[in-house]
Amino acid sequence: MKEPLVVLKEYWGYKRFRPLQKDIIDSVLAGKDTLALLPTGGGKSLTYQVPALCKEGITIVVSPLIALMNDQVEHLRSLNIKAVALHSGLSAREIDFTLDNCIYGDIRLLYCSPERLQTPLFQERVQQMNVQLLAVDEAHCISQWGHDFRPTYLKIPELRKLLPTVPILAVTATATSQVRSEIVSLLEFDNGNIFQKSFKRDNLSLSVRWSEDKEAKLVQILKRVPGSAIVYGKTRRNVRMLAEILTRQGINCHFYHAGVQVEERQKRQEEWLGGKVRVMVATNAFGMGIDKSDVRTVVHMAPPSSLEAYYQEAGRAGRDGNKSYAVLLVDKNDKNKLIEDHNNSHPDKATLRHVYQCLANYFQLAIGSGEGVSYQIDLQDFSTRYNLEYLQVFNSLKRLSEEGAIKYDESIFEPSRMRILASHEDLYRFQVANAAYDPIIKTVLRLYGGNLYNEYVRISEQKVAEFLKLSFEKVKQQLLKLDEMELISYAPKMEGAKLTFLMPRYKADTLPLDLERLERLKRVDLEKVESVIGYFENDSHCRMADLLAYFGETETAECGICDLCLERKHQTTDKEIVERIKELLSEADMRTTVLVEKFAEHQHSQVLEAIRFLLESEQLSSDVEGNLSLNNR
Repeated sequence: MKEPLVVLKEYWGYKRFRPLQKDIIDSVLAGKDTLALLPTGGGKSLTYQVPALCKEGITIVVSPLIALMNDQVEHLRSLNIKAVALHSGLSAREIDFTLDNCIYGDIRLLYCSPERLQTPLFQERVQQMNVQLLAVDEAHCISQWGHDFRPTYLKIPELRKLLPTVPILAVTATATSQVRSEIVSLLEFDNGNIFQKSFKRDNLSLSVRWSEDKEAKLVQILKRVPGSAIVYGKTRRNVRMLAEILTRQGINCHFYHAGVQVEERQKRQEEWLGGKVRVMVATNAFGMGIDKSDVRTVVHMAPPSSLEAYYQEAGRAGRDGNKSYAVLLVDKNDKNKLIEDHNNSHPDKATLRHVYQCLANYFQLAIGSGEGVSYQIDLQDFSTRYNLEYLQVFNSLKRLSEEGAIKYDESIFEPSRMRILASHEDLYRFQVANAAYDPIIKTVLRLYGGNLYNEYVRISEQKVAEFLKLSFEKVKQQLLKLDEMELISYAPKMEGAKLTFLMPRYKADTLPLDLERLERLKRVDLEKVESVIGYFENDSHCRMADLLAYFGETETAECGICDLCLERKHQTTDKEIVERIKELLSEADMRTTVLVEKFAEHQHSQVLEAIRFLLESEQLSSDVEGNLSLNNR
């Protein structure tokens, strides 16, 4: 067995682990069931990726989001680590090939959606694999008390019965004590270990700003605090509007939401990650799995529906350990809007059954059919066709997903993939006998190489078309024909929302709904909304301590850098000294030592305290040489 630190250096280039990472990895390698609670940016993925390379065998990683799975697989492959993903975006042939590779090949990490665990094909093949670890990412999804419950996570213990000697690692960034207990219970931990790093972030300044002109306040914040930023808006329309406002103000930004074409989204994300674009204005779909450590500011234009969601998104600021800011903008309407949104997000049983019936009609599903079948769906077209409100449909699909009737993926993207099934000799004979197909076969091999014989390779029909001076459709048509003749396996690009029926279609009035659970969930979600309201209406005690208490950390000192801590400092700071400092710096910048000497010796300690306060409250700035300047002079 390889030493974890050796693996860390060899593949990731790091010389040491972050706090708790090594303890978690040692627990896993010792065969212990393990629950790891690490805050956003705490390096959760390494706690299962490193053990996967320490021992022979394969690690199965259960993850709820297709985009997150694909991002991690691509990153691992860039490090020359063999990893694959199984989800509903793949063809049956691809799934079969991938599972065989996990049995007979040298795959080290297999990412899969929780739905995939339930299929007979997966359960048959997994028993033939040399599985050494089962990792559950976003483990809070198993809890009905969590902020993102996924009923299919409840099926994970069934996989444990097929792999009785394999330890389990559950990882999450946000979980209350109740959720932690439920994770351990539902995953049936045997003699397990729990590791929890404090959620406290000493470098993150939390603030709530009340404003009736949030857009103007946003511009002011971004102009005052330099560096990379994320701005979260509630809707796609809101995100576009904010990006237009910031652009007019000369702030370099992109907007990002699930409705933007995938290639464009990827381009915008890469430009932001690379520093070519300073600000990303996005819906909450943005940020999961994004590895950017130097985000200085995260601004929420409206409060999310839970403190778990808020802290996870706010925690994307300052992963490099440097001073960063998380600002929540609120106005007098936000409290009522949150409660209204909560009520709308829990449709009654009649609405759920009606939307389910409309889905069956839309896809022309007969009663008893459709189990495991996936469809692409245009939610706007569906809503219009059946005279339904878009938001009503969206919330109904979310609840039907939680009930296990369907699975709805809001944004899925799988580029075109191809693998050659024929042998070299058979393919050559086919080319000789079928001159019309010879150019496309030669071109694909020239562009994408011999790996096409061994694995599915991402291809671009447009690139092939340009090379051959043919139309996109002509290239696609020829590839489909070669697939039909079973010379190749070709899966065209898939993009957009996707809906999968997880059980045979029911008559709508007999669809099994756990009404008691739905009502209980509505009450739990209302409690979460009330916690968010309590957070932004709080005007007396430390914001960080308030958040940590929600997550069960009650013995926490005040942070000293949130807006409320700074306000208390301001009240105890000598106001005359503060005003004199501002007056002096309004005339010219100066070094701290020079500024202090402008005051009587007995005042020096008070002057230094006032300077610290003014820097923390962003009224002053200091450059690398220690020169102080007055902001907005």
